[in-house]
Formats: sequence, structure tokens, C-alpha cells
Amino acid sequence: METYRRVKIIINPAAGKAEPVLAVLNDVFGPAGIEWDVAITHESGDGVTAAREAIEQGFDLIGVYGGDGTVAEVSSAMADGGPPMLLLPGGTGNALADDLGIPLALADAAALAIGEGSDIRQIDLGRAGDRYFVLRLTMGIETAMVGSATREMKDRFGWIAYVMAGIQALSNPEVAKYRITVDGVIHEADGVAAMIANSASVGHLAGVKLAQDVDISDGLLDVVVVESAELPSVLGTVAAAAQGQEPGGLRRWTGTRIRVEATPPQAVLADGEDAGSTPVDVTVLHEALRVLVPKLVSAEDAT
Repeated sequence: METYRRVKIIINPAAGKAEPVLAVLNDVFGPAGIEWDVAITHESGDGVTAAREAIEQGFDLIGVYGGDGTVAEVSSAMADGGPPMLLLPGGTGNALADDLGIPLALADAAALAIGEGSDIRQIDLGRAGDRYFVLRLTMGIETAMVGSATREMKDRFGWIAYVMAGIQALSNPEVAKYRITVDGVIHEADGVAAMIANSASVGHLAGVKLAQDVDISDGLLDVVVVESAELPSVLGTVAAAAQGQEPGGLRRWTGTRIRVEATPPQAVLADGEDAGSTPVDVTVLHEALRVLVPKLVSAEDAT
């Protein structure tokens, strides 16, 4: 594995961790002889602009320090082109890092840019109009939960902020009628939430997955409808997922082209960011993004 010589790091200063980012990166990159530079995001769209500029300037690796929303924004500029991505977990959930096995410690994640400890993995992206996502598109109760977890709550409580917001969302769930078209086949279901998932990881609940067989590189999107928001049902679903079992209380389909209609219409989030409202049309971009991940060590290599 080559060492990358020119690295651009895009940093979201509003990310969920308080740590000396520049000092840590300098300690890793400096001794390795890596030329590196940073771009700071201030508002929506800055990540896209910074990534496009880095590609034009010939950087051979683009790093992203921030939450999953920042990663999705930068990914939209790197889809089907440009250098690989160095994912530096700096958010509250870090679900993509969890899915790809990337270390949560900043120094360990940055070290993937050097030495023999990393590989490149090609992963899928979802696209809804001009909005890209790496994790999932959400409607219903999860959208309410994410919206209720304020920046202040996340800074103070970390991932527990999502649990607090979830309890609040469960107190008054709205049931919607979903009409879902998957590769031309129509399905109908009532539920409190619908999501189109590219990744299974929940992130802030480490090890908990929407389903055990969702693969971020399989060229498919998983459509999930959560039928009930009653607390026993929700707790049972989480418990099953944590134990590696298929959760109950869900309806699920897979495909490459998906349309979701909801009655009443619902707000849509793409990796936690505003993506309009239903109806929404989504497609998958197979292996559109290259990401540095830890090298898998086989039993033979380890001996």
C-alpha cells in the first residue's frame, strides 16, 4: 500500500468531538513526509466546494473530519471520480466508520494514509435528485428523532442525545400510509417510519444494525418500514439487532430504483440533512466511492 503524499483534510468545526485535530494530524502526517492542507466548512455546500477544489488541485487523498452528514456532502463531489477518501470520525454517530471498521481514534484513522495497514474499499452511494447519501434516507419517526437531537444536546450528551430525542419522538408518533415502488413493483404498508438504507449501521448504538445482511457494496438499497412505535416493540427490535438477529416489526424490500410516497406527506432527511419531502425517487450508484479501510489480516498472514 502506497503512502499518500498530498492530502487535503476537510474539517467540520461543528463536529461532535472536542479534540486538538490539527495537532493530532500533524503528529501522524509530519513524520511520514505527507504534505497536507485543511479546508474548514462553515455552511451547507462548503464540503462539496472544498472537495472539488482538492480534486482539481491534484491531491491524491481527501480526508473528511466530521459527522455522517459532512461525509455525505463531500462524497457527492467524489462520486465516480477523484482520489480515495480518508474517513476521520469526528461526529456524534460515526455510522459509516462503524460499518467499515475504521478506528474511532483520530490518530489511528489518520494512520491509514501511511504504511501497509490499509486497503481501498469501493462502496455504494444513494442518490435522491441532487442529494447523495452514504447511510440512509429517512422519513417519519427517525426524522423527528434526528431533528430533536439539537447541537447543544449532542455536545453535552454525545450519542445519548439520540436516545433522549427518540424517547420524545415515541411519545406522539404519526402513522403514515406508504406506497413504495421497488424496481417497478408496488408495495403498500402502514408505519411510523420508512427508510432507504445503503448501510446497516446505526453508529451511535455500536453493533446494532438495521439488518444483518445489508451490504454497503452490493449494488442494492434496502427499503424498511417500521410498523409500530410502541415501546415494547421498539425495545424488542433493538434487542434483536444487538444480538445479531433479524429484528421483528419491520417490512423490508431491496432494489436499485425506489420511489416512496407517503400519506400524509413527510419530511425527508439524507444522512441527517434536509432532503425535501415525499414523494422521493432514489437510485443506487454502485461502487461510486473509494474509501481507505483497515487491511483485513488473514489467519495465514497472522502466523
